[in-house]
Amino acid sequence: MQNKTPRYLAVTLLESIEQQHRYANLSLNHLLQHEKLSDLDKHLVTRLVYGTIQWQLRLDYNWRAFVKTPDNLPIWVQMLLRMSLYQMFFLDKVPAHAILNEANEIAKTRDHERYVKLVNAVLRHVQRAGEQDYDKIEDDVTRLSIVDSVPLWLTQRLVDQYGYERCVQMLAVVNQPPRASARVNTLQTTRDEMVTELAASFTDIQPSAVSPVGITADGGSFAQTAAFKNGDITVQDESSMLVAPSLQVEPQQKVLDACSAPGGKTTHIATYLDPAQGGAITALDIHQRKLKLVEENAERMGVADRLTTLELDARKVGKVFANETFDRILVDAPCSGLGLMRRKPEIRYAKQAQDIARLPEIQGAILAASASKLKVGGLMVYSTCTILAAENQDVVQKFLQTHSNFALIKVKAAQDINWAGDQEMFQLLLDDYQTDGFFIACLKRIH
Repeated sequence: MQNKTPRYLAVTLLESIEQQHRYANLSLNHLLQHEKLSDLDKHLVTRLVYGTIQWQLRLDYNWRAFVKTPDNLPIWVQMLLRMSLYQMFFLDKVPAHAILNEANEIAKTRDHERYVKLVNAVLRHVQRAGEQDYDKIEDDVTRLSIVDSVPLWLTQRLVDQYGYERCVQMLAVVNQPPRASARVNTLQTTRDEMVTELAASFTDIQPSAVSPVGITADGGSFAQTAAFKNGDITVQDESSMLVAPSLQVEPQQKVLDACSAPGGKTTHIATYLDPAQGGAITALDIHQRKLKLVEENAERMGVADRLTTLELDARKVGKVFANETFDRILVDAPCSGLGLMRRKPEIRYAKQAQDIARLPEIQGAILAASASKLKVGGLMVYSTCTILAAENQDVVQKFLQTHSNFALIKVKAAQDINWAGDQEMFQLLLDDYQTDGFFIACLKRIH
């Protein structure tokens, strides 16, 4: 019986992610908690899983060249070939003979050795041939899709929106590991104090260049620190930290967070409020279990006294709240999440064009439902963690066409970082500051 080696576990995990459309991070965390592995082996499984997912289109392009009917192979065989090629192409320290030996051993334990010869033959073909010559792919967009392992429909959409050269720059970073980042809870400490306190655990820790309350590091997990448990910091991407300042919240105001879970932005907004002056935030989500995360985060961060949660579909706010109830409204809308491709590599393969086509209707409906709940002179921020105009600029423009009592104003966070692009339709891409792709627009109710 095959011992559960890191590579064996990685193939099994990749198989379940592929078949059941699971999130890689959740599946990986579950596996690492339940398998007895050394820190070195945990690191190897993590790297194999994420690396194989990130580069899967490029890897498939190579092994499929030597198989007549690749789609007929069992998923586990496809995953084994993918993972083996990932090691061959991207892990210089692993010798080819070790990759082949381990792949053969894994194949022997599955389907009564039925695929051992095929796996061995394909890997030896690839080893002899080397990586395919991508310059032979005549179509520029197809070549870009394969080289950077981004689905063709999505690559084409991005090229149409941003131009080919800009996409080459952006997709060049899509498979680089994201930096760890956290937001400092300024109610309890300062960024300088946190940088000093955490320097022993994160040798490369530094202040964020994007957010005045952010810290970053090349590796490690801020969630494992005492500072996180104490509520001095919370894990949040740098671009996400730009949302709360964009609302320009004042201490006494009433705020609605229409799509709040898991609570990173909610708890950030709460730091600007003073409950003694009546400042409060109402946090909505469609799922009660997700609201529990918001409440837990608020408790840990020491802001539970200025926050109320409510299970509600944000499109139905009219049934609960009177018109002109809130001074500020955040619509951090459900979206494709394609700005998170580095952090969640599987998201680019899980989404299809037809999935995204349905989202703007939901996003627009939440904006429209929320609009009348905002006081005249109030601000409503629309934000997403995606990079597609259909979910961002197009949604805002459509809203403005039917709501003449709203006007776009410059996004404060964009001004704070001297953003050279559009400051009213503030779009960060993956290669801007090496952060997540993100969109923010600020809408003022003028009458």
